[in-house]
Amino acid sequence: MKVYAGDDARPAETGAIVTIGTFDGVHRGHQSVLGELVEWAREKGVPAGVLTFRRHPRKTLAGSEPDMLTTFEHRLVLFERAHVDFAWVLEFTPALAALTARDFAGEYLAQRLAIRGLAMGFDSCFGSDRINKDSPELAPLARELGFAVRGLEPVLSPEGEVISSTRIRDAICDGRLRDAEAMLGRHVSVYGTVVAGDARGRRLGYHTANLDLAQEVRPPFGVYATIALVGEARFGSVTNVGYRPTITQNLPPGTKPDLLIETHLFDFSADLYGQKMEVLFIEKLRDERRFADVTALAEQIRKDEARARAILLAHGLP
Repeated sequence: MKVYAGDDARPAETGAIVTIGTFDGVHRGHQSVLGELVEWAREKGVPAGVLTFRRHPRKTLAGSEPDMLTTFEHRLVLFERAHVDFAWVLEFTPALAALTARDFAGEYLAQRLAIRGLAMGFDSCFGSDRINKDSPELAPLARELGFAVRGLEPVLSPEGEVISSTRIRDAICDGRLRDAEAMLGRHVSVYGTVVAGDARGRRLGYHTANLDLAQEVRPPFGVYATIALVGEARFGSVTNVGYRPTITQNLPPGTKPDLLIETHLFDFSADLYGQKMEVLFIEKLRDERRFADVTALAEQIRKDEARARAILLAHGLP
């Protein structure tokens, strides 16, 4: 998937079918839009593209943004998995926010991209006048600028509620992984860069990768059976979310331990520093707790690994 960054970019994929949005979480509702987008583009023999934003528009409009299910980089990974051909990443500046739908569509959709079609989710809108799929102004504007529009209906959760990033965020923070999965259409996951740790795991006899999440929403503190994705490779793993109380109990007074997403990849010992990694949460094993010493901790880690391997095998996972 090609990625174009900045409001001044000139994507080469003119004549495309596109959609517009932040798509935080790339959940089942978003997947419905992306699926329609890609299918429509393939029918026409043209590229499928997403116009998205590096930061949530609420940051510009309200001065703050919600905790994100997926960072900008994570969303790009999920777009590519949905077979999107290109993404144009815009900065949601005050100037962009001030554009009317007519001005935005004329400049970005018609002049820059000469799009053939626009796919819109049930709650998607654009322009300072917030035109959506049901706005009476949309059809004549699209005809004038030479593109078709397809609007989609909402996707409902198993409980019959409209799927939203907010509902998924609440489910993850509450530790309701199955509920979140049902709305996401995939496992709950976090994505980030592997950063250097203190190598304590290696001295205990196992290799770990510490993930810099960049503020992604994560499940509650605890130890989980997980899948680690590194490039195209998949590894069974155990992941600790928390502060490692056994390791940090001897910190100097007043020192605050760092929140860690620490993953032990099974049967893997290579250096991952600086690489991107996604961690998929399969099942919680236990709460995080303090052990008497590192020997007791190491024994518990061996038990966690054995149980995680059994869980992943039962799910048909590596």
